[in-house]
Amino acid sequence: MKFFCARCSAIYAVTDTTIWRCGCGSPLWCDFPVTFRKSDIRGGDLSMWRYDKAFPVKRENLTATFNEGLTPLAALSWQGRNVLVKMDSLMPTGSFKDRGVVMVINFLSGLGVTMITEDSSGNAGASTAAYAALAGMNCSIYIPASASPGKLMQTQLYGAKLHAVTGTREAVALAAQQNSDGGIYAGHNWHPLFVQGTKSIAYELWEQNGFCAPDAVICSVGNGSTLAGLYTGFSELLASGEINKLPRLYGVQADNCNPIYRASVDLPLDFETKPTIAEGIALYRPTKTEEIVRMSKASGGVMVSVAEEDIVHALLEAGTKGFCIEPTSATAFAGLTQLQNKGILGKNETVVVTVSGNGLKASSQIVELLRKTSGAIL
Repeated sequence: MKFFCARCSAIYAVTDTTIWRCGCGSPLWCDFPVTFRKSDIRGGDLSMWRYDKAFPVKRENLTATFNEGLTPLAALSWQGRNVLVKMDSLMPTGSFKDRGVVMVINFLSGLGVTMITEDSSGNAGASTAAYAALAGMNCSIYIPASASPGKLMQTQLYGAKLHAVTGTREAVALAAQQNSDGGIYAGHNWHPLFVQGTKSIAYELWEQNGFCAPDAVICSVGNGSTLAGLYTGFSELLASGEINKLPRLYGVQADNCNPIYRASVDLPLDFETKPTIAEGIALYRPTKTEEIVRMSKASGGVMVSVAEEDIVHALLEAGTKGFCIEPTSATAFAGLTQLQNKGILGKNETVVVTVSGNGLKASSQIVELLRKTSGAIL
């Protein structure tokens, strides 16, 4: 295994924990050749680690695990269409970030790392704090002062040293990168092992869909680690001969902060952002924009951008169908509605929508929405 830069082709040793991005400023990726067959599944292991032959970290080498993964794939009728909902809101810390964080924490623990620093809009910070606590690591988490109280509480409850930063999401990242508190910077938006964890969602969807690839997967996109994981995992299964096509991957962003969408349709990247209820994907300068656009297009999908009112409508509609999701996840459902209305999804296609985070993490925002829209007494 080695780390490499997809933009300048530089190669780095995986054992150098001080390197978190390429010298050219680009993100690093993990070169880890995989051949995976259905027979390689660990029978009886009801977690993402049933696919550990495809992972650079193996089940027997784990120092911290909640037996994460294998989240439900629920059926849902959405505006006349039957879809499947991948409920990563039921991961141990309530978000899909656990898939990537568990890989990063265990990889670093195996290299003897005992102190890490991370930046996050909320979910990754909570996840990192939980897994660091389980691994016996010390960690400092930098998070926007405006983050949901539930995410702030969760991060602090796990014992992390919490730094609330006033300013943009980029300011939060810079603060973490410049202040390691004596440890190493292990930002999930940069570490190559993170996508090696998020690709587990592709393996689960493959098995849960009868060992077939769905026709399309729709996910919210901030830095793009879900879409990158889907593309990586399904590409490995395709190369292994276990599926005969890639699913079309649709990444959804909010109109108020949509740099990857803008890059995909050649709009200027120097634009004015506005606040969005989808705080988990409010990144003005994602690290993997080029790669996410390439992956989405290579799969046959496109990037989608949705309005705030459509995100709110999707959030409330999902709730009436029994799904308590955070606003960031509702972005994916708003994208589903847009794709349906444009006739992009085939009538009989198998379509999956990913739920990235639990609505209880954003309870204060959702309570306010309910008060405004329905006069709810809470």
